[in-house]
This record gives sequence, structure tokens and C-alpha cells, in this order.
Amino acid sequence: MKLSINKTLLLLSFLFLSTHSKADSAIDATGKVYLQAGFSSLNINYGKYSYNIGSTYTAYLGGNVNKYLGFEVLGATTSTADYSTTLSFDGVFIKPKYALNDYVEMFARIGFNELNLSTSYAGSATGSYLAYGGGVNFYFTNDKKHYFQLDYMNWAHDNGYSLSGGGLSYGYRF
Repeated sequence: MKLSINKTLLLLSFLFLSTHSKADSAIDATGKVYLQAGFSSLNINYGKYSYNIGSTYTAYLGGNVNKYLGFEVLGATTSTADYSTTLSFDGVFIKPKYALNDYVEMFARIGFNELNLSTSYAGSATGSYLAYGGGVNFYFTNDKKHYFQLDYMNWAHDNGYSLSGGGLSYGYRF
């Protein structure tokens, strides 16, 4: 679980700015609880080797503290078609965010996840890892209850291994 000083400062700065900024046109904090489901395309990198393990199915349960900050709980699982790789992870995250207008919201996500990875290519890894990334929510209804999310996350990075990828999700705010 290593995070460079520059990345740490960048994430802390974004968190501070997100929780202390004001927007004229912002997505409000109504719909405080949300549920989100989607998939991510994940890559495992170790040393000079890299391979895609395919689609990982994700589910988030989140809550908005205010229009600038939320918290999330994640569950995800996958296995390759030939069963050479199985992966499951769950985590908790803080989610600073900022609305660009009434329909587009940028966010960062930082937290910890518990990862269980077994692969015939790179061995096994189990443990808690720092995870971080960011993305964009696109609201497509006037009540701001339905949205699509695009994100990119670094799920784990330790001892020459890294697990990262981009995702697409659908969310509903209650």
C-alpha cells in the first residue's frame, strides 16, 4: 500500500476544494442514498507483464453527506472464461464531487478495499489496499435520480502488482 507524496497532496487538495467550493448551478443533495451497478474492464500489471481479466461486475451503495461529499461501499467479483483468474473485492470510499452544471458532476474516489485475487499467471494476492480514481456522473432526468457513471480506478498497487481499469455504471438516487 504505497502512495506517492504528490498523489496524496493532489487527492487531499481535491478533497478540500470539493468540500469548500460553491457552484451556481449544482446537483442538489436530495436523493441522499443511491444504488449503482455496472462493470469495469480490469488490467493486472506485474513487472513487465500485463493482461486484461475481462469484465468485473460492481455494485455500490452510497450516501450523500451534502452536494460536495459522499461515502460508498463497494462489492465486485469476476472470473475469466477459462477460470485462470478469479477476483473479488469490497471496499469503503469517500467521494468528493463537484457539479459542473445541472447534468454533469465530476468526482474523485479514495478509500480502502479488501482484495482476493487468484491467477495462474501471477499467483495470488490477498489483503487491504489503498484505492483511488475519479470519474464523471451524467444525470439524464430532470429529477436527477437516474444517471450513468464513467470512472477509472486504481484498485490495488503493491510490490510490483497493480490492478486498475475503467468502468461504466447505472445509478439511482432514492
